Amino acid sequence: MPELRVGTLDSLLALSDDLVKVNALVEATATKIQRQVIDLAAIEGATEELTVDGISAERFLTAFTWDEAKHPARRPLRETVEKLQESVAKVDDEFKIRTSEYVTVKGQLNAFSRKDNGSLATRDLGGLVRDSDLVDTENLTTLCVAVPKFSQKDWLESYETLAQFVVPRSSTKLKEDGDYALYTVTLFRRVVDAFKSAAREKSFQVRDFTYDAEAIQAKTSERNDLKTEVEERRAAMYEWCQTCYGEVFSAWVHICAIRLFVESILRYGLPPSFLAGVMKPHAKCEKKLRAVVTNTFGRGASSHWNADPEEDKVLGEDTHP
Repeated sequence: MPELRVGTLDSLLALSDDLVKVNALVEATATKIQRQVIDLAAIEGATEELTVDGISAERFLTAFTWDEAKHPARRPLRETVEKLQESVAKVDDEFKIRTSEYVTVKGQLNAFSRKDNGSLATRDLGGLVRDSDLVDTENLTTLCVAVPKFSQKDWLESYETLAQFVVPRSSTKLKEDGDYALYTVTLFRRVVDAFKSAAREKSFQVRDFTYDAEAIQAKTSERNDLKTEVEERRAAMYEWCQTCYGEVFSAWVHICAIRLFVESILRYGLPPSFLAGVMKPHAKCEKKLRAVVTNTFGRGASSHWNADPEEDKVLGEDTHP
């Protein structure tokens, strides 16, 4: 900890209250970016490790030195806190914009996927039906029908009699999924409406489909473009998060350091005389460590702390002598 500029007691009291809120906002931004990196890394198969100035976050914290170049120690504390908050707010705003753009493009691709991967009763048939599967003349047409999987026998036995002028033995199965089978059937155009009505009564779904090679090609191109855009945005987002996490984490630790400085002066007075340290307890040893630390450093220090620790919990944090 450097010797930061103290200022007046009133300014420290006001800053102490503000620092709690600023700390929460900076922590929330760091956590959001970290969570995003973990999500993106799972998709990319990349590393989740985040670094700060080229080292791990833990190493940055345990070997922390104040960044004098960015935050001169003699600058008023309020100004330093405002600059830190401002830089993190900019990162947070850009994070929201980038996330929104990524989610939008991803949503468009998912919409395509739903159309392509839904059941045969609802999905786009463009990639399943070829031009050669259809008859399209002045008098004849071919319909595509989604038949419930367990009603296929009924379909094959009855489709020729669902309307007059259905071409015998013209039904061909093109595809089958977990719920439906997709069949074609050829018939005279003038009986299409009658056939649709009769098919509906037997729970056979006639799909409205017109083969359009250009439209199918356009959809394929659009889907491929969206896939490319999603991958590019994901990679850019991952790289951006990796870079900006370091900036936000560094700001967070500087905020913590200022809080430590301000709180120590408010509790112990001037001149500044205190030791700043970081402890990382082993799993499940936190209570034991707190007891040891309180026993070692708590004696004679109680006058500097609230008699009732519950008062400190108002801020959602625990403080100990």
